[in-house]
Amino acid sequence: MSDIRFASAQPHSWQVLDQLASKARAADTEQALLFVMANDSFAMVPYRSALVFTVHQGEPVLSCASGLTSVDRRSAFGSWVEQVVAALLPRLADTHRFTLEDVPEALRAAWREYWPPQVQIHPVPGTGVQILGAVVYVTDEPWPDVTLSMLSALHQVHGLCLQHLRTQRGPFDFLKLWVDGRQLKTRKYLWRGVLALLLVLCVPIRQFVIAPAEIISLDAVAVTSPLEGIVAQMEAKPNQPVKKGEVLFRLDDTAIRNRLETARQGLEVARAEYLAGAHRAFVTTDKSAEAGVLKGRINERLAEVASLQDQMALLEIRAPRDGIAVYGQENDWIGKPVSAGQRIMELADSQKAGVNAWVPVADAINLRSGEVIHVLLYADPLHPMTATIELASYQATKSPDGVAAYRVRATLPSQETVRLGLRGSAKINGDWVPLAYFLFRRPFSAVRQWLGV
Repeated sequence: MSDIRFASAQPHSWQVLDQLASKARAADTEQALLFVMANDSFAMVPYRSALVFTVHQGEPVLSCASGLTSVDRRSAFGSWVEQVVAALLPRLADTHRFTLEDVPEALRAAWREYWPPQVQIHPVPGTGVQILGAVVYVTDEPWPDVTLSMLSALHQVHGLCLQHLRTQRGPFDFLKLWVDGRQLKTRKYLWRGVLALLLVLCVPIRQFVIAPAEIISLDAVAVTSPLEGIVAQMEAKPNQPVKKGEVLFRLDDTAIRNRLETARQGLEVARAEYLAGAHRAFVTTDKSAEAGVLKGRINERLAEVASLQDQMALLEIRAPRDGIAVYGQENDWIGKPVSAGQRIMELADSQKAGVNAWVPVADAINLRSGEVIHVLLYADPLHPMTATIELASYQATKSPDGVAAYRVRATLPSQETVRLGLRGSAKINGDWVPLAYFLFRRPFSAVRQWLGV
């Protein structure tokens, strides 16, 4: 009965075949053709799903599936189905119907999971005996033999279209379009576009660089430790205004106090030894020289005590002038051993605020003193500030971020009030250059370094 039904519908089926062949010829890319092969053939023969394979160097590759815009050939099913088609590909000249008995034993377990007992595989032939691909049809019921001739004719059209697309489309097709312009409306539009692009690339534009910036004081004094010791207490809090003479921090006095007490005890002993020596000098003249030596020991002990008393006075470090104490956290310093001359904090003048920016070496442009820069703080992004470059270093140094960069210091207007320590970004302008130089400066530099010219 199924053969009679297909035979009665044969004239209509050949009309559908003609329509499907027209769609295949109208496909302008290989992917569009594969999509037509996987989905539109359903109008002629019913199937549950269709898988389209393209053959590359004798190996089938899953390229398209019905109902899907893309396929993952790395999945478990994709890997398995490619192995199945590779095993059945040499037998397509004899038959199109296959069962799990036709595949190796290792692939049969997955066949029962993914496919019905029988599937149809039809080749996509090219010129001669070349096979360009294959189509797997998964059906609920076997097709009658009357459909095989129509499918063979359709897949021959598919093979010719696929071969035509592969020969006509090459990796340098865009050069052909550029030279002759046949795919555009007219050739003049192409050259007008090229000329407009060249003119745009010649438009002058101001060079600029965006650099991380910080609000600093242009008049700051470093406060260092006068002695080697351990920080006992930080009297001035971070960002606290202090007056001249106020205690900023204290060093631990335990070691110096013990040494001072030992020196005082040694002084008393030296005095007692001197008195005893002076008494012996009255009794005998041989002891008069010993009294002089004991007198020198007293002077030595007196100098040691005076030195330790001076060091005790230096344990309280006071502010040399008015300013704001700038440092990290108190806990970072309390109990920390410091050496003589080590910087602990800075006393900054908040009335002389400025901008400190770091320009990476890779982004460096011509930095000139007196140039206006724009500063945008993270704390207040809606109100940019303007500053004037005061100093731009000639030598690159290591920035706080660990990058080789040039340091730029800029002054803010006197009426500008801003808290020290705020961070943001600074836009630093450079020279006027063509747009092409602005866009391709870094790529050109990288290419020259790579070529060594």
